[in-house]
This record gives sequence, C-alpha cells and structure tokens, in this order.
Amino acid sequence: MPSTSLAELPAELLNQIVCHLETARALVHISVTCKRLHEYIEQNGYRTFVRSRFPSIQTPPYWKDAAHALTTLSRAWDKNAFVARPIYPEKDVTQLPRRRGRQPPKRWQRGQTMGFQPVIDSYAEQSGSSWSSRDEILAWGAGAELNLRLKGMGEKVECQWQESGDNERTLKYDQFHHRTKWLTYKDDTHYDGRDDITSVNLLRPWQKPAGGAEHLIIGRASGELVHVSLSNRKSECRIVARFTTGDRRVQSAHISSSRDPLLAACLSTGSVVVYPVSSNSLDTKPCTELPVIPASTSGRTWATSFLRPERLAIGIGPSTFPLHIYDVSSSKISPTPLRKFSACADCCKSDSSKSSVYAIAPLDPATRASGAMGDVFMSGWYDGSIKVHDLRSPVCHVNVFIDPVDSYSAVYSLLPIGRERFIAGGARHSIMKIFDFRMTGNRRYFAANVEACPPDKEDRSPESLACCQYHSDVEHNRPGYNVFLDPSNQRRRAESPVYALASAAPYSPHVYAGLEGRVVQLDIVEVMDRFPDQAFGGRNWSSGRAEGGDLRERYDPDQRALKLAALEHTTTGPMKLRVQAELGKRGEGFKGWDGRWGWGSR
Repeated sequence: MPSTSLAELPAELLNQIVCHLETARALVHISVTCKRLHEYIEQNGYRTFVRSRFPSIQTPPYWKDAAHALTTLSRAWDKNAFVARPIYPEKDVTQLPRRRGRQPPKRWQRGQTMGFQPVIDSYAEQSGSSWSSRDEILAWGAGAELNLRLKGMGEKVECQWQESGDNERTLKYDQFHHRTKWLTYKDDTHYDGRDDITSVNLLRPWQKPAGGAEHLIIGRASGELVHVSLSNRKSECRIVARFTTGDRRVQSAHISSSRDPLLAACLSTGSVVVYPVSSNSLDTKPCTELPVIPASTSGRTWATSFLRPERLAIGIGPSTFPLHIYDVSSSKISPTPLRKFSACADCCKSDSSKSSVYAIAPLDPATRASGAMGDVFMSGWYDGSIKVHDLRSPVCHVNVFIDPVDSYSAVYSLLPIGRERFIAGGARHSIMKIFDFRMTGNRRYFAANVEACPPDKEDRSPESLACCQYHSDVEHNRPGYNVFLDPSNQRRRAESPVYALASAAPYSPHVYAGLEGRVVQLDIVEVMDRFPDQAFGGRNWSSGRAEGGDLRERYDPDQRALKLAALEHTTTGPMKLRVQAELGKRGEGFKGWDGRWGWGSR
C-alpha cells in the first residue's frame, strides 16, 4: 500500500489532526515544513485550532492573531499575572455640557460620607482590517458624573502617533501608543448623592444610529432614566429620550442584545418596567410594567438581565424564591414567571430561609449541545454562593461555586469569560474571586503544555497519566483564588465591596472592577513576556529580557500600579497569603504562578 505524506492529506483530515494538537507552537512547527502545509495552516489551521480549543470565545476572523492572543491570555490567567492600577479621567478630557472655564476632573468624590458606587459597561468594536485595529469604549458612573473613555488602537492609530509631536503624544496617547480620549458628563442640575448614577448601559454598534457618537442609557437614584448621546467629534451632548419612572429610584437596568432593543429597569417600588430604546420622546411611557414584589411584601428588586431578547431574569430579595424568569415582548411581560428558583436544588420546594440575588449573568453557548442563548446563566447570592442554572433542567441549579476563603460574603457582581472562567465580586475586603468553569480533566487548552517538566525525578507521578506531578496538578487540581484589589492600610477602602465588573470582550486582556470611590483596571499580562498581546504594543523583545526600569516604563509609567495580594481556594492545609512584588522585581518564584508573586506577611 503506497504511503501518503502529511502534506498530501485533504483539508478535512488535516482539520481533524489540528483538533488534537495541544499548542499553537505545534502549528508553527508544521507550517515551516513545506509550502502546502504553510498555506493550509495560514488559511484553515489557526481557525480550526481557535474554534476547537476556545469554543466559547467569539473572536474577529483574524485567526493567527486570535490564536496568539487567546493562548497568551490563557497563560496569563493560569499564572495569575496581573498589572492593576486605578484609572480616572486625565490628560485629554472634555467636560460635557461645555462650560466656560475648564475645571480639572475630580479624581474622587468629595462632600459625601461614602465614596461613589461605580456601575460599569464596556465593549470593543473592530475599526480596521487587522486584529489590533479596534476601539474600546468604557463607561462608568462616578456619583452623579458619567466618565466615558474612548480608546483607539491599531495600525492607523500607530501611524498617527508617528506623525504627532511630543506634546501631542503625551496628551493624547498612552504608553502603548493607543489614542485615549475622555468625556465626562454631568448636568448642572445633578448633585452627588441625590442623583448618583445607579445603572449604565452602552448601546452596541448595531443598536445605535450612525454618526460616531456614543449612546448610553443612564439611570439615577433620583428616578431619572435617560438615553444620552455623547459626541467626541462635535464635543456635544444630547438627551435623545427620557423614560418616565414616576420619580422612583432606578435600582438597576439592562438592555437586550437585539438590533431593536428593549430596556428593562427595576424600580424601588418592586416593579419592573420595559421601554422601547428606539423612542425619541422626552416623555416615553413604559410599554408594560409588572409588580414583581407585592406592596404587602417587604423586599427589593436588586438585579435584572436579559438572558436573550425575549427572556428576562430578575433578582429580588429577601425571598424564598429570589430569582424569577419572565417572557417579555415589546408590548408586555408575562404576568406569571416562566420559572422561579430557590436556594435549594429542588425547584418545587422553597428553602425555609429567605435569600437575595444581587447579580445575574447569561452564558454564551459554547457548542450546539449547550443549548440556545440564555438557557444557561449564573447568579450571585446573599449567602456567598454562585449558582449555575439551566432552564432545560428541572432542578434549580446544575452547579454551585463557593469560595472557601470568604464563604459567607454576598456576591455583588459577576463577569463570565466565555465558558473558560468567571470572576465574582465579593461584598467586603475588595475581593475579586476567580473560578475556572471547566471540568477537571476536560479543559480544551492548557498553557502549561508548552512548559518543560521539572528536572527533579522526585516530581514524577507514576500513578498519573501525566508526564509529571506538575502537569498533573495543572490539569486535575487547579483551584480558584481570591485577589485583594486594594491592599492598602486604609480600612474603609480595603473593606470595600466589588460593586461592578466589566470587560470589553472575552478576548480582551483588560478587566475593570468598581470599588467604593474608584475603578481599577487589571491588565491580564505577564510583564516578562517577550511577545505580549497586541493590546500591549506587541513589540518583540528578542534582544533579551527587559530590566526593571523598562518594565515600569512600559506597564506603569505613572507609578500607580498596585501590589496585589491573593489567596488560593483550598480546604486542606493552611491558607498562605501571596503578595506581588513591584514591577521589575521578582518574588519567590512559585511554580505555576507569575514571577512577581511572593510570600506576604500582611
């Protein structure tokens, strides 16, 4: 029987082979063997690798760059590699509405007993024909003021940076040559405290009208709910629509993902109201209103989220059934819930104790077997648990995640990263809790597969099918961990909840966390990586490892980076605190952790 070389196989068989390759490095090695395989890898190989190893993360169709970005990001997540710093409007800032005299932006709230409680939203939009060419929009409420950051990156922006002078580079660009513009919005009639922003929703590119302006739905503690347009080009703001709430406080709000979206808002009276976002009226009445909590019953509506355009989840409490699912349309909400969920596993029974649901997050389907959009979602509870629900299952929850370090702290916010992992915001100690979604031994991609085994033979594991104990632990014993976002000695700041979490996209290396009086940006990156994600400039450090000063200039030019603390989720043995060293310095060098981590005494 004549033999057939790898290069002679049809693309269908090559796709099956690529599905079994564990690393992107293997694709590179195959691509340099011959011209035919090089063409296959460039045209189909990287796409097959990305879709098979990261099935739950939707990316722009630049597959080679996507493979590099996702594998780099996965390695940084696995190694707990973060660079965290507080962010606020600075340098190129435009205040809207425009006023005579330019006042410097406030870094934090004054005149209030407590700092503001941020609500955050963010999205990314491709702006060119390459992976790096995209715009990232970030908005959050800082008391009564809205902060909006417009960040552009890519080849076109790099050319603009090259043509600009030193003063313009300092004012309008960051250290990665990304064009950064800030807009702040606060009307003269808005006051901190009374008019604090309680919900922010950015309209996505397919939902907003053309023209380049950003459109947002802003809810306030005073009951104001408005659709606002903020234009960077014209430096102007405009109220597109006002939604009537009867002066009832807006507890939370969410817009559906459809092209003609609906707006659902939870009000302080225990009602949920639905509006058409397409309205241009300054007196838009709700198309439907539903009293979720009867007037005779105590409790609040805490959270609302569209699981899909025609299905709405509402978190209430305290209640024996604190999570409700409703069918919704442009004309009405179903008067009775489609499903009710209690804290116990059996949906037919209510837990004897009451609880509350503070956060809801839908999960994108990873495969066809995962069901339709909105069938699977997460919820954060008062008792500290994070539950995964499947509307196709008769039980109340199909999985429960509990942090053994801070077991009974309520969960205020949730951020799923595809179906790879998720982040939960705790109610105290400024804790960000990170869990891995994937079942033990069933993860599609392991960043540790590109690492060599430890040289000592004692580290071998004869009972395991893995090559060594280290790789066995990575695959079968990868615990979650808690990150303390404010390791300062200021008690009030250190005790802050994590009110909000957001990321522009599952493939973005940036996560934003809202704490009392501030927003923290976490860059998920190994600072010693010579080939980082293109969001960090993507420069080749082939000349050698960067020194400490180079790292600080690259990742922390303003010297605002935090030295985070972390604890692993473990129920056996003592819990040992790890603390990051300064940029440019190394810790004790734990196997599987980023090099900045070392033992801490705090």
